[in-house]
Amino acid sequence: MNRLVEFLSIFLLGLVTGVSFSHVLQRGPKASLAGAQFLAVHQVLLRNYGPVIGALEVAALLSTLAMATLAWREPVVPFLAMLACGCVVLMVIIWAAWINPINKLVNSWAPERLPANWTDLRDRWHSLHMVRLALSVIAFSAAIGGVFAQG
Repeated sequence: MNRLVEFLSIFLLGLVTGVSFSHVLQRGPKASLAGAQFLAVHQVLLRNYGPVIGALEVAALLSTLAMATLAWREPVVPFLAMLACGCVVLMVIIWAAWINPINKLVNSWAPERLPANWTDLRDRWHSLHMVRLALSVIAFSAAIGGVFAQG
């Protein structure tokens, strides 16, 4: 059971990290788009991200919490698994507090009525996703480190 939970945790955290990395890769290309193009790309490209990634992050959190619980007697694994859990919790908080409100705002825009500060919001969205990428890399690395620490 432990190996299955470890695999699931690492697999899910790998997917979460990949999604975060994809957001960071979008930064340069989106910065070169005019307002209406940016809006069209953002609204279409990210339409399904929220529900899918939200479920993925919850599953990663639960599997990593299970990893910590199952390895509670190990010397290092619970610490690394809880570090991973903490990073995922912070990722969810960043999304809920700052990214999702920007998403809702951007989804309410029309191409002919972009606010004057639309580039500021675009850049803030990408910066927040860079923070989430750093957290997901830490979580992913901690989970992998927990497996290696067990031997």
